[in-house]
Amino acid sequence: MKQTLIAAVLLLACAACHKENSNKTTSAFMNEATIKGPNLTMPPCGGQYMIVIHGITDSSAQFDSLPHGSSIALDTATFPLNIRLNWHHSTGTECDTLSNIITIDSMQVE
Repeated sequence: MKQTLIAAVLLLACAACHKENSNKTTSAFMNEATIKGPNLTMPPCGGQYMIVIHGITDSSAQFDSLPHGSSIALDTATFPLNIRLNWHHSTGTECDTLSNIITIDSMQVE
């Protein structure tokens, strides 16, 4: 009986450690997102690719490139593509604000 109780406590402790480590991986990024694919409309003020960032109000955005060293080739990728990312709003031109263009600082494929 005592050995069964000890085994159960150890099992629960291991499960808690695993869950804690999983949350650390998720929390290393600001948001989860889905890259929808190329922006086929390509207006004068627009990014090359469409992305939906989960967990924010204005979730539809556009971007032009992925961070250096990314394992994804956007020209041959299969969309939609789920990722975790750190990002910020691009600044510098009126188009960046009007079209909600973002810069992806770091990312991980889910």
